[in-house]
Amino acid sequence: MGKFFNKIRQVFNIFLLMALIGVAAAVVTYFLTTPEQRGITFWISAGFIIFALVLETLLFSGVAMRSNNGRNIPVSFTKVILGGLYFLFVVVAAVWCAVGAWSLARLAVIHVVGLVVFLVPMILINMAELRLTGSDRKQQEEGRATLSLLAVKVADVYDDLKNSGVPNAQVLKLSEALRYSDPTPASGKLERALDDAVNNLVEAAKSNDMGTITGACTLAERALRERNEYVKNAK
Repeated sequence: MGKFFNKIRQVFNIFLLMALIGVAAAVVTYFLTTPEQRGITFWISAGFIIFALVLETLLFSGVAMRSNNGRNIPVSFTKVILGGLYFLFVVVAAVWCAVGAWSLARLAVIHVVGLVVFLVPMILINMAELRLTGSDRKQQEEGRATLSLLAVKVADVYDDLKNSGVPNAQVLKLSEALRYSDPTPASGKLERALDDAVNNLVEAAKSNDMGTITGACTLAERALRERNEYVKNAK
């Protein structure tokens, strides 16, 4: 919970900073214009500032909430940078509009160009992010299949022991732990270590020596625990 509230605090701080910049820009433009000039262009500029502020807050909150969670973070951070640049653009455009007394048509053209310049790259980045998400989903499916296969091997060991009249609760517990572990792949080294440990347990079961079986099961449990800790810390 502490990490979650820290992330909320980060998002709020960014929102507050941008809100202060937006308010300062609104105050400046207000005093740079006469009452007659404060027409629709002033409110259009204010509306775009609010839109950019909300957009950047949403983009930053997405990065903050998913920090340390997969490969999408660098891509999402690029969107945050684009959103921040767009926010600065609309702030500068608002002040510039007030100083130059732009017409409504000129202001509209400036903002349309700004949207195209900043949102088109963001759309392309979204497409790249979707491809990464699809790759992550494929990795999760492969990880789930691997864990299921290992769980079946351990369950077969338990069934053989049970049929021999010496059921081992530790082996059954390991099978269930494998089945319900996070399918997100760990490092190749840890995944191989877990696979080797389970295969060693299968070989140990052929000896019918409970001490050897228990020892092999303990090593497999340790390998699974290290693998799951790696996955948990990577999120």
